[in-house]
Amino acid sequence: MAKLDFSPIADTTRRAEIVALLRRAILTGQLEPGQKLNELRISEQMRVSRAPLREAMRELVQEGILTSIPYAGTFVIDVTAKDIIDAYSLNKVLDEFAIELAWPQRDQRFFDELDRRHEAVKQATRALDTTRQIETALQLHGLIYEWADNSVLLETWQRLTSRLQMYFALHQRARNEPVPAEDVHETYVALLKGADMRAAQRHAREHIDLDFEELLGYARGLEKRASKN
Repeated sequence: MAKLDFSPIADTTRRAEIVALLRRAILTGQLEPGQKLNELRISEQMRVSRAPLREAMRELVQEGILTSIPYAGTFVIDVTAKDIIDAYSLNKVLDEFAIELAWPQRDQRFFDELDRRHEAVKQATRALDTTRQIETALQLHGLIYEWADNSVLLETWQRLTSRLQMYFALHQRARNEPVPAEDVHETYVALLKGADMRAAQRHAREHIDLDFEELLGYARGLEKRASKN
């Protein structure tokens, strides 16, 4: 009988918990853009071994909010004003296209799911849970991509969300608030249920532009601070 070797099974539950804790630390600013992760200190504080911590860090590298530099370590991604301009300008174009494709596909299931996701955002907002609010907001905005029936568009959106979650978190820090207003998505949801596709597309662009200059100013401040270190 041929020898059969199984690869070790990762402790996915523990890794998921570590990923969640690291993501929360990044999105709430405990770990700042450009900051190096101290594996020893983090493993001691979490009371976990280095192996699952490294697995979790690799997952966040793949997700795009950490970056690994050979012989230097793992860092939270740097954020520049140019990065934000690039991502938000792309988001506008993608949203407009996704709404156009999703529009004729809408049905009662779409409207029900839209309401469900909107309520999840509002619950996270009321709880002042920054990380959960960002996650649920991205899920809400992702619905039009899921309904657009275009796999390349959906994959592009999913790659973009890893960056957007970081920028959304910075947006809240720029406002000095843990979460945005509870009613921030009311018009967006109402227009997606309505009959005027152009109005929905126009509002989607305006929604992305909300307090955009404030965010850019905050990002430029981070750049200046990093250049002095």
